[in-house]
Amino acid sequence: MDKRIDARVDIGHVHLKVADLERSVAFYTGVLGFEVMQRWGTQAAFLSAGGYHHHLGLNTWESLGGSPPPPGTTGLYHVAIRYPDRRTLGDALRRLRDAKVPLEGASDHGVSEALYLRDPDGNGIELYRDRPREDWPRASDGSVAMGSAPLDLAALLDEATEDEDVTAAPVAPLTEPTRARLGQLRTDLLNLHKVLLEDARVAYEMDRGRVGTSANFLQLVINDPWFAWLHSLSELIVRIDELLRKDSPASEADAAMLLSEIERLLIASESGDGFHKRYYEALQRQPAVVLAHAEVRRALKPRRE
Repeated sequence: MDKRIDARVDIGHVHLKVADLERSVAFYTGVLGFEVMQRWGTQAAFLSAGGYHHHLGLNTWESLGGSPPPPGTTGLYHVAIRYPDRRTLGDALRRLRDAKVPLEGASDHGVSEALYLRDPDGNGIELYRDRPREDWPRASDGSVAMGSAPLDLAALLDEATEDEDVTAAPVAPLTEPTRARLGQLRTDLLNLHKVLLEDARVAYEMDRGRVGTSANFLQLVINDPWFAWLHSLSELIVRIDELLRKDSPASEADAAMLLSEIERLLIASESGDGFHKRYYEALQRQPAVVLAHAEVRRALKPRRE
């Protein structure tokens, strides 16, 4: 088995299991700018850049309404999407910035420059461009010497241009069904926050004594580290309110990213840290938390058509 693989072999399309097809299509088309080539009803879609049959497949055949895999499990680390040059990678960064999609990292590897993020299902995504081979760093023996230095994002953004070759995909405005879904989710998250807050109050009083007045409790919730883990849930509720404002320019892609963040936050993990661990402990203690969690999961789950 000493014969090397043919040098013309490369990686073709990637097919992802997703929880919500519309949410994923909104992200990959509305944010990254891929084009839908074909759809199989409400169960699968095939997307590409430049008219290829498909670079990305998305389906819900085994994953409709599913959750991202918990930490500590095997599977996909990330999908790498290669851009032809620095200008188009800069345009990708501009799209992410405009859609308020957070980066998890940005690195100069010597051989390439890369942006790292998550799609709505929590899949790792790398957007990158290769440097010319003659510019790759080499060790003394001639082997490739990749590194990982911080990437200058401001300089990369300066490379972005908007012309006839790099055009922004049309932004799909927030639809009424999505508004209704977000409204129900807001109600369910408020209830979840309420029961989590009550559980945290009981635990606080068992450890440190009675809280006292409602005003005292409010100050503790705002300022005491004991309750700080709940702030991330409060912030997501505020962001739903911002999307649902009548004067908000919110898009389907904005909603997709917010739904993804909510799903990632509400992962209970015994071995996790921060919110995930405290959430796991609350679920073990309080049936009311379990019921509220189930209602939120129901609101997050896409409807079967």
